[in-house]
Amino acid sequence: MYHEYLPDKRLQHLIETFWVSDTTVSSASVQRILPDGCVDIIFNIESNNGKGQPYNQLPYIVGTITTYLDVIFEPGKTQMLGIRFRPGGITAFTHMPVYELTNRTVELALTETLFEGAFYEQLSDFSTMAERIANIENYLLGKLPYVRSTEKRIDYTIEYILKANGLTSLRQMADIACLSERHLERQFKVSVGVAPKKFCRIVKFRHTLRYLRHWPQEGLYSAALECGYFDHSHLIKDFKEFGGSVPGELF
Repeated sequence: MYHEYLPDKRLQHLIETFWVSDTTVSSASVQRILPDGCVDIIFNIESNNGKGQPYNQLPYIVGTITTYLDVIFEPGKTQMLGIRFRPGGITAFTHMPVYELTNRTVELALTETLFEGAFYEQLSDFSTMAERIANIENYLLGKLPYVRSTEKRIDYTIEYILKANGLTSLRQMADIACLSERHLERQFKVSVGVAPKKFCRIVKFRHTLRYLRHWPQEGLYSAALECGYFDHSHLIKDFKEFGGSVPGELF
């Protein structure tokens, strides 16, 4: 149901991936989305209204989420295309503070973005998802000379957190950013949508999920210590908050 495509190298500092869901669903199903610190713009190319009649929806933007999100797919044809921005990457295209979108899904037309209304209306005219992605890439590449600069000190902090798998302190992050702790927290929420400590927890959770998938035989206690948790009860707490389940049920 779900495939990812790397963006052009010239866009990779802002966009993490393009993703596509292009399938026919025979019965109602649920896909669980886990928090990742990213903001997505989603285009519904074709969906089903539950009565066998297709309809086109306006594109929408999904802000940074701080817990799991269950997406329900009704029976019928579904064609969705998404742009997943790197943490902080959406700020190149909008003046809106990202925290105003946190845990919200908003119609794209109601926000300040780089897309004109006519652009996304034309996406359904293309015959394949590959053509739609190429069209979006070309459009974004043409906009690159005019986008805003992202906050470099926050960018450095984000990369530091990702490389550390979320295992860092607010003091260390403030030192990396050359900002006071209070100023870092304020700027980080503007760019990413959540406070740096919350982002660290999300990054650590996702690292731990990858670790347990790679080493399924590992006990929870030893995995917790390996991934930076005090003990396995703290690991389980994060999995329930961010994933809605205990570790084994997310594999």
